[in-house]
Amino acid sequence: MSSKIWRFSYSEENLKSILESGCLQFPEINPHIAAKHNSVDKIISDMRVGCFIILANFNTFENTGTVRAAGLVTKVSGDDVEVVWKKIVPSLSLHPHKIGAEQWVRENVFLINAPRAKEFKLDKLKKKLFP
Repeated sequence: MSSKIWRFSYSEENLKSILESGCLQFPEINPHIAAKHNSVDKIISDMRVGCFIILANFNTFENTGTVRAAGLVTKVSGDDVEVVWKKIVPSLSLHPHKIGAEQWVRENVFLINAPRAKEFKLDKLKKKLFP
């Protein structure tokens, strides 16, 4: 299984329906930005069973990513990605460094690099939510 950890932004008003859907819903993705995952096809090509996804939006004023839910990918079939979602109560706040904050603002979907995932303790969160 892959240990990749993804950040997906989401629309607050759609959080409940996302969690109930059992699938991955893609936020708006700008294909014109210089990013590795700037299309659904590119995301799907790197998505694997076992990937961990955090649903997190970024507050530029506070320089904080707020994680409201997380999911574990259970199946990837074509463009369909099945996910077991769990709401995180209370929410979790992440504080990226300056370069990371720029990525949070610029990209709605990205892989969190291993050192930052470790600092954010996302592996521990994954083990807690999906033992």
